[in-house]
Amino acid sequence: MLKDLEYLVQLQEIDLRIKEQELAQEEFPSAVAELKEQIAKALKELEAIKEKAAAAEADKHNWEEQVATAHAGLEKSQERLNSIKTNREYDAVHAEIEAQKHIINSAEQRRNNISAEIEKLQNAINEKQAEFDRIKEENEPKITDLQEKIDAIDSTIAKITKERDLVVPNILSTTLRQYDMIRSKRKNGRAISLITTNKICSICYKILEPQLYNEIRRQTKLIVCQSCGSIMIWDEAQNKTP
Repeated sequence: MLKDLEYLVQLQEIDLRIKEQELAQEEFPSAVAELKEQIAKALKELEAIKEKAAAAEADKHNWEEQVATAHAGLEKSQERLNSIKTNREYDAVHAEIEAQKHIINSAEQRRNNISAEIEKLQNAINEKQAEFDRIKEENEPKITDLQEKIDAIDSTIAKITKERDLVVPNILSTTLRQYDMIRSKRKNGRAISLITTNKICSICYKILEPQLYNEIRRQTKLIVCQSCGSIMIWDEAQNKTP
């Protein structure tokens, strides 16, 4: 194999490591945002139920006040019965008493219904609280881990780039230019197709003709796949005889 092609394989491995970090730099923040959104959504749902429960408690309190007010009015009306002098007054007070009793019955019924609703809401709060706690407990360590990785990406890329700088001088400038041109056009950054005894291009999976396959094994020149344009290099590591 041409010596600079050996270094080119090393360079591809280094560039793929850099590419992995660059992709992480793009993907990790959105992953963090998604995990935070899950926590925020669970909290929002919990707070919404708590607000309903608080509103129900306030409503219950209002009905309890109405019951208390009606009881106080009922007591006054009943006391007035002792000082009534005419039938007309009696009828009026009796009507007041019946009205107060009706208010009390209605308010107590409403209060009891709201109490039952509050109990249901409290059960829902307990369930949502448990769900929120679970999501938060699961997601926060993931967020911390991803954030640490994000913070370390720049320094990691810088370290890998130093490795790259050591390899590049060993590659012919013409070979390097062709490699960089191919790599720059591909999202995955793969420019090299490592060829093994299966006789196919590892990038596009085109079956290689026998003559081309033999030329690649000899590796006396730079060979490019006619189908996908990848640089085809004999994979010494995979093809070594045990």
